[in-house]
Amino acid sequence: MPQLTRILLIDDVPMFRDLGSIFLSRSGQVDLADSASAAFQSADERKPTIVIADMHLPDMDGATLCRRFKTHPTWGNPRVVLLARSSSSDDHAAAVRAGADEVLFKPLERDALIACVRRLTDYATPRGLPRAWIKQPIEITARGRSFEGTVHNVSRGGLFMNAPLRFDRAEEVGLSFNLGNQDLSVSPTAQVVWSSLTRNGQDCVGMRFLKIDARTVLKLDHYVSEHFPRTHSLPA
Repeated sequence: MPQLTRILLIDDVPMFRDLGSIFLSRSGQVDLADSASAAFQSADERKPTIVIADMHLPDMDGATLCRRFKTHPTWGNPRVVLLARSSSSDDHAAAVRAGADEVLFKPLERDALIACVRRLTDYATPRGLPRAWIKQPIEITARGRSFEGTVHNVSRGGLFMNAPLRFDRAEEVGLSFNLGNQDLSVSPTAQVVWSSLTRNGQDCVGMRFLKIDARTVLKLDHYVSEHFPRTHSLPA
């Protein structure tokens, strides 16, 4: 019998908890908490499969809460989704650095929330975000210098590129590229997830976006959806 998905939704705004509970009611058993302390008590009683938490709780920031859930010895290392303010690229970066499995922006869309929960809980290993093939030059700012590489695919959460230097895991860099025309330029910062040196000396690099706002993520979502027939779903 498939294991029941238990969702722990944490927000200090009653309306959001009520709406979120309705949105997620068909995805699993939903427990609600209005603070980090209430969430920890709930987790002690019923281990969550996935935790969805606002970045700005009254008694703890979301990044600290995420780390607590990821390192607690008896809560089973649940998936963690953090909810950022739409205008705050710093929220997004803090959530990624804390180890969040996904970052969504408020206000939430029902379909996006449900799709996120399913992607992270329906399989033994979470499915990667949809990616679109793209071949564009990318400007990379790292170690006090600028370099030019080539971006080969992109998702709302990150990209894959070739670069002329070897990056270290978790290294943070600045990026600037466009999605086919100048009106769709994006300039996030990103963190190296993995890298592999090719025979010709180029570094193949998987990046996860750090500082990025809701408007830029929306651009990426639209690009991926428009080019979906030519995509693969790969790890972010």
